[in-house]
Amino acid sequence: MNNSCWSRPRITLTFFLLLIGFGTSQAYAQQRETLRVESLISPVEIVTDRWGISHIYAENEHDLFFAQGYDAARNRLFQFEVWRRQATGTVAEILGERELTRDIGARLHQFRGDLTTELNHYHDRGEDIVMAFVDGINAYITHTERHPDLLPIEFELLGITPGHWTPEVVISRHNGLVSNVTQELNTARAVALLGPDAVKELNYYYGDPDLTLDPAIDVSIMNDDILNLYRAHRRNVEFLPEDVALAYRGDPTAVDQLAQALPSELDMQHRDYESIGSNNWVVSGSRTLTGMPIMANDPHRAQSSPSLRYWVHLVAPGWNVIGGGEPVLPGVSIGHNEYGAWGLTVFGQDNEDLRVYKTNPDNPNQYHHLGRWEDMTVIEDEISVKGQGPVVIELKYTRHGPVLYEDEENHVAYALEAAWLDYGSAPYLASLRMDQAQTWEEFREACSYSRIPSENMVWADRTGTIGYQAVGVSPI
Repeated sequence: MNNSCWSRPRITLTFFLLLIGFGTSQAYAQQRETLRVESLISPVEIVTDRWGISHIYAENEHDLFFAQGYDAARNRLFQFEVWRRQATGTVAEILGERELTRDIGARLHQFRGDLTTELNHYHDRGEDIVMAFVDGINAYITHTERHPDLLPIEFELLGITPGHWTPEVVISRHNGLVSNVTQELNTARAVALLGPDAVKELNYYYGDPDLTLDPAIDVSIMNDDILNLYRAHRRNVEFLPEDVALAYRGDPTAVDQLAQALPSELDMQHRDYESIGSNNWVVSGSRTLTGMPIMANDPHRAQSSPSLRYWVHLVAPGWNVIGGGEPVLPGVSIGHNEYGAWGLTVFGQDNEDLRVYKTNPDNPNQYHHLGRWEDMTVIEDEISVKGQGPVVIELKYTRHGPVLYEDEENHVAYALEAAWLDYGSAPYLASLRMDQAQTWEEFREACSYSRIPSENMVWADRTGTIGYQAVGVSPI
């Protein structure tokens, strides 16, 4: 290995974690840091190259993903903290009442099924992998509790410290890039106003669907408030001057520093869908000068610092994969291993439906379905809000999904039926199976576990095989 192409510290977790970085200048040619970290089975080495990419070498699977979590948290801790709060519905705890609606929406849309079944969907040892990853994140957070000088400046600006993670944070669905229920509501209102034929003339609908409205649904009473909770839990976190700790209120750059510390994903639901143009392609070796396939992958994600992606190289028995993925997830979403390379882009699919129910005038917790009244499931929860006492809320669910809005005057309730609330729908996490694929057949089988978002998957391998597979699910 040529040291001239590496640049930054090297860790070894031992039981020890050895951090090693390589640089091109003599003064920074090689830095080493050895940490003793509990929970490791064997020593782990993390080498960070000149581009900031971590190459993690472990002797077993547990230590590999423990080290990935530790290393990602070490480099992206504030990004991790904001993600955790978005996933758990605890943003109001640090930013106050203006984020209460977001937190209610976040808790309303949390996955509430069996956790073991959920985690083992993404890999046969999914529960063990995710737990090791989470333990690694928490090990670094514990390390900062002993060494608070390691905390990024953003924590000091807000006067907060990072919280510990659980597997539920990893499987959060809030980054799924799915929002077609917004289109469905807008289409229904347009059809009610203009008629189905006129709406079809103004928009393109693949497959020539029947846009005739169900006469039982009164579209005239549907307003923008119906999707308030749905939209709120997905929006970007923004900081205001009053969020900054008193000691920094006089610093005009403090809010800018906080804003720059967070990636801002493109708000898909407020953009012109025809302007979104992710693309990927793969060419057979029969059409290239080298005789080997060429693959290109161009997902149109927002450019930001820190990035929405996190590059990493993972090496352990059974694992040798490099590429990019969400920093808060174990594994690699887009990349290559010793056998093949793959990429993905998102395509539009009907992942969501808006359910409209009559509610019982004598009992608002009952809705009418198939000729009879059914009880909603009601969960009481409590949200901490900065500057005031905790707020007690009720989260309601029908057999189809979370209740987004209740129109008490007209005795109507609206619920979201979403494919991404079902088992195995945490975005990108099923890439764990793809990371170990050795053939097109194995890759395609791995793709069958990827559900949300809907994706165009492409593959090219060393044998010259190329392939395309669409993945995604819709509510039925």
